[in-house]
Amino acid sequence: MTFNSDNYIEYELEISRAEASPVRVLQDATGAARCGVGSTVWDAGLVMAKYLDHQAQSGELDLTGKTVLELGAGTGIVGISLARLQPKCTVILTDKAELVPLLKHNVGMNTCENAIAEALDWCDSGEQQLSGRWSEARPDVILVSDGIWASELHKPLADTLSRLAGEHTRVVIGYETRKFDEEAKFVALWSQAFRFRDIKPGEQHPVMQSEDIYLFEGTKKIGR
Repeated sequence: MTFNSDNYIEYELEISRAEASPVRVLQDATGAARCGVGSTVWDAGLVMAKYLDHQAQSGELDLTGKTVLELGAGTGIVGISLARLQPKCTVILTDKAELVPLLKHNVGMNTCENAIAEALDWCDSGEQQLSGRWSEARPDVILVSDGIWASELHKPLADTLSRLAGEHTRVVIGYETRKFDEEAKFVALWSQAFRFRDIKPGEQHPVMQSEDIYLFEGTKKIGR
């Protein structure tokens, strides 16, 4: 599938590495490209990207030699930012097949040799997409930004996280609250297989945070 950038506009996000230029991604803010909500930069992604940036700058995040998997990567702004901040890790950005050309283009815009884009649709319950690469090895980190905006995504996402995460996988989820009662149902569903905690405002980037955006991190319960 080829990528046509005609309907896209560029978005830039500053990151803290002294020698780094801004992260640059194309997005379809108007919907003209008809690739759905994943082709837009959303605030929860920015908050998560800057949280990871803040962690890296404070010395609390070192992913040297680690593998990071982003689910529902969209424009890739979170995973690409992390790849730029942690050049000695491998970042695999995934989304539905129709968004992979945009992801690949945005990875190329940032010359991220440690980032790749692949198709993975967590609403496809088939085992084939979750086997192969992840049949034995497990990602060290899984990122999900604004992935629970529709209730029909909740169970497939929770099931996918349970299947992909290993005992030591750190899962970071961020979302902007829109329907609190529905989002609470996802959190309850996720908690069946994961222990998690909310990431406090004091741990996040001091400027790029919002009372409407929640960040959680969790690990899989032993034996699940």
